[in-house]
Amino acid sequence: MLRQRVREYSSHVCTIVAVFLLPTFHFNLKTNQTIITCFAMTLSYISEGTVGSLTKLSASAMLPTVAVTTPHSIPAARIVRPRNEADVNNHTMGASLPRYLEIKVHQAALEKPYKAIVVHGLYARYSPDSIAFDGEKRDKPFNWERPTAREVESTLFIECFPGYDHVEHYAEIIANYLKIREHQGDKLTPSNQVFFIPASCSDTQLALHSTNLGDFPGEGVDTVILGLVWHLPRLTGSAEWSGNGPWQWILKDFGSRRVAFLGFRPAFWGDISGEVIYWLTSRFSIKEFIYLGKLGGLKPDVAPNTWLATGGRSLVMGRMVEWDNVLQPSVERVGKDSVIFGTHITLGSVLHETKTWHADLVEDVDFVDPEIGMMAQAAVRSGVRYGYLHMITDNLGKKYDEDLSNERKESVLMNRERLHRVVQDVMEAHLTR
Repeated sequence: MLRQRVREYSSHVCTIVAVFLLPTFHFNLKTNQTIITCFAMTLSYISEGTVGSLTKLSASAMLPTVAVTTPHSIPAARIVRPRNEADVNNHTMGASLPRYLEIKVHQAALEKPYKAIVVHGLYARYSPDSIAFDGEKRDKPFNWERPTAREVESTLFIECFPGYDHVEHYAEIIANYLKIREHQGDKLTPSNQVFFIPASCSDTQLALHSTNLGDFPGEGVDTVILGLVWHLPRLTGSAEWSGNGPWQWILKDFGSRRVAFLGFRPAFWGDISGEVIYWLTSRFSIKEFIYLGKLGGLKPDVAPNTWLATGGRSLVMGRMVEWDNVLQPSVERVGKDSVIFGTHITLGSVLHETKTWHADLVEDVDFVDPEIGMMAQAAVRSGVRYGYLHMITDNLGKKYDEDLSNERKESVLMNRERLHRVVQDVMEAHLTR
């Protein structure tokens, strides 16, 4: 039944591509090339008998339509509810969950009750009609822009950079936090009136195309480094960041290798990260992508902020993606005392990391985050090399003092500074070998 719904969905995608995209090819070949790549990937999932990310869309399509007023910029769409299942008893964060949610919910959602709150994909950070989030951490150059808000006829719209995982994750944050406030007796929007509009890969590609990523000078670039690129001063040196917009970059040569350090002010959460790789590889002859970031550990004996993680396997939608980890030789040479090699699982929302989910996986899986497998899958399909090196910043199997609710503690920052030095050691060894 589910696969039949997926096939039905694919026929709608075919119609959309045929009617709306094909006539525009002669106007914008590069944009449509990537969208058609996205479309071809959809068909490959179906032909291989793998539901993949379409499972999420098919499951969403089974839910009832909810009538809400939408602004003119949002097409008529079927909107769905997040799972809204996490609480302090069943989630791996336990008692830290309310604080984690509180610091991430847009202030507009807490000012008054709305008829509904709808999370959707729209990058409107600098629109005069959109309200920025008060909790943005603007003391860093990248990964600080957060979803904006806009009220339309008693409905609050939360605007995320388009991506299925990003939109769903933020809907989960709001719904789960409002559920906590309901239990406290607060009169805010009922948590069952939080919805999201699923974003597609073509939504993400069009959003990327509308940014200044098109200005990125990728010709001749061999390696692109993404993620925590501002924590690499030994490698970037005194070079200034270039780019007028959410994307900025530094280009440097290491011998015959041209390297781009590429930063993004919003979050390329979940599947957005894979679409970035598809976007870049469809335009340039980039040979290698490296992702530096943070993830969660599943094994209970791994203390947060003391270890780095890397590997060459990620479970993505029930399917194991494998690749040659380009960082393995350098890790073994200069970082083996601080790095754990393991198997990763890709999960679109932290709110889905329940104790039951953890118990089912802890014997076979070491790490979790929303991006690593998405980027690996895109790299493998694009025929380019890939590697990741992440700090383990929280533990899902055991309660430690340090977790995602207190990342600005002095002890956390000090421990991460040491890990950043190890990352630079590994990256320097890799780029100069």
